[in-house]
Amino acid sequence: MHAEWVKATTLRSTWLCLAGFAVAVAGISAAVVGAIGDLQAAEPGYDAGLLAFYGLNFGQVAVIVLAVLLTAGEYGRRTVHDSLVAVPRRGVFLASKVAVGAALVLATAAVTALVTVVVTQALLGPAGVTLSELARPTVAAALYPTLLAVVCMGVAMMMRDQTIALGLVIPFFFLVSPLLELVPVLQRVAVWLPDRAGQVALRLHARPIDAFGPVTGLAVLTLWAAVAVLGAWWALRRRDA
Repeated sequence: MHAEWVKATTLRSTWLCLAGFAVAVAGISAAVVGAIGDLQAAEPGYDAGLLAFYGLNFGQVAVIVLAVLLTAGEYGRRTVHDSLVAVPRRGVFLASKVAVGAALVLATAAVTALVTVVVTQALLGPAGVTLSELARPTVAAALYPTLLAVVCMGVAMMMRDQTIALGLVIPFFFLVSPLLELVPVLQRVAVWLPDRAGQVALRLHARPIDAFGPVTGLAVLTLWAAVAVLGAWWALRRRDA
C-alpha cells in the first residue's frame, strides 16, 4: 500500500488531474449558477442538486484519466513487472492500487463538493435551497466520482493499455450512456448504467424514468465498481505482466 501511495503521489499527472477535477467542478458549477441560476430556478422541473453540481459532468473527465493512468500507466511505462516482483500477490497489488486511487479521489471530491455547494447556493441567494437540503447530493457528489474512478481502474487493468482504456470509457460515459438515456424505449435500461445510476443520487427530485432512488443508485454504481475490480483481478491472475 505504501509503495502504491508513493508511486501515485509522486506522479505530476496525479496532482494535475485532481486539481483539474476540483477546478472544473467548482468553477463550472459556479459559472453556470452565476450566469443562469435564477432562470433555471424558475423553470418547471428545476433540481437544485443537479444545478449545484453541474460541473461534475466535466470534472469527471479528470477522474477517468487519473484512474486509467494509475492502473494501466504502469504497463505503458513498462514498470508493472518490477511492481509484481516486489508484490507477487496480484490481489494485494490490485487492491493497493484501487485503494490509493479511490482515497485520493474521495478526499479531493469531498472537499470540492463542500466548496461547490456553499458557493453555488450563495450565488443563487433567495433562489437557492438550504445546505441541509443538499446534504445527500453533497455526499453523492463525493461518492459518485470515487466509485466511477474504481470502475475505470478496473477497466484499465483489464485492458492493460491506457490508450485503449481511455478510448473505451470516455466515449461510453460521454456519448453512449447519455444518448441511450435520450431514446425513450431504452431509458429504463440506460438508468442502470454506472454513471446514470450514480447521478440519480445527485438529484433532489426523482424523474419518471428513474427506476430507483438515490441510495439504490449509489448501490448500483458500487456493484459496477465491484464487478470491474473482480474482472481486473481475474485478468491479472490469468495473464503474464
